[in-house]
Amino acid sequence: MKKILKNKKIFVLGFILGALIFGTTGVLAVTYYASKDVTYDNTESGMTSENVQDAIDELYQLANAVEIGGIKVPPITANGGVYTDEHGDIRYYGANPNNYVTFNNELWRIMGVIDGKIKIIRDASIGDMQWHSSYSSNNWNNSSLKSYLNGEYYNSIEEVSRNMIASETYYLGGATSSNYDTLTASGWYNAERDSTQVYSGNPTSTTQYIGLMYPSDYGYAAGESCLSTALYSYSSSSCYNTDYLHKGVRQWLQAPYASGYNNAALLNGSGSVRGSNTVTTSDAVFPVLYLESQTMITSGEGSSDSPFVLG
Repeated sequence: MKKILKNKKIFVLGFILGALIFGTTGVLAVTYYASKDVTYDNTESGMTSENVQDAIDELYQLANAVEIGGIKVPPITANGGVYTDEHGDIRYYGANPNNYVTFNNELWRIMGVIDGKIKIIRDASIGDMQWHSSYSSNNWNNSSLKSYLNGEYYNSIEEVSRNMIASETYYLGGATSSNYDTLTASGWYNAERDSTQVYSGNPTSTTQYIGLMYPSDYGYAAGESCLSTALYSYSSSSCYNTDYLHKGVRQWLQAPYASGYNNAALLNGSGSVRGSNTVTTSDAVFPVLYLESQTMITSGEGSSDSPFVLG
């Protein structure tokens, strides 16, 4: 950590921060220059602190960093960061966290390490499409959108990126008429994986390369302060403002409606999640996929100008 002196009348106090404070096996050193006119340039971390407290805070960030794809990610940044949810999944949250990644020569976002793999979502929609071309069914396995995403769209992805995509289980539970407006992120998570939360005769899960984000993915991305808020109420709270997955457009979600045969979950442009929307309407599609476990981040900072690079 370099020092930039702006005042010659300073006193030097050296002290060591290490295992006693952070519980780490390493030792972190800070030199405190007792002057308000001193800037601490933490070159290694890419952070700059204006005083010793900032320097301590930044070292705390580094000591508590989370590993994603082989790199250490600080838990909090100016526009969001990462946290671990109650299921042990690492989630990015915030209005605009540094989770951009290059995939298929496009900008995608890393949603976190979910179900044991890095999960990513395309940053821009591939267009407005029907969830299913048939009004008489919300069986995802037979849907036109699943067929397109795992057929024509999957085959259009460049080979290097396509080989990184994992074949993964996606759950197909959804909201019912009694809980669509009360489910929180955790409530949706449980409903998505509940074998009783499907319409009669529909599958409870499927295996595929590409799908859509879950309602719970959107809910968790608003951060821990919103975990007690129903996703149906995100538009009337501040939660959608702190959620990078809110794009201001209507977009399809993975979860079919459990109390009807022709509806599926939708994220409204206003930021709330509807448990049911007619499957034959055309709304934005943001593809989601899991990366093979050996895929690593090889470079980049995660910003839109310097996205992570996979290898």
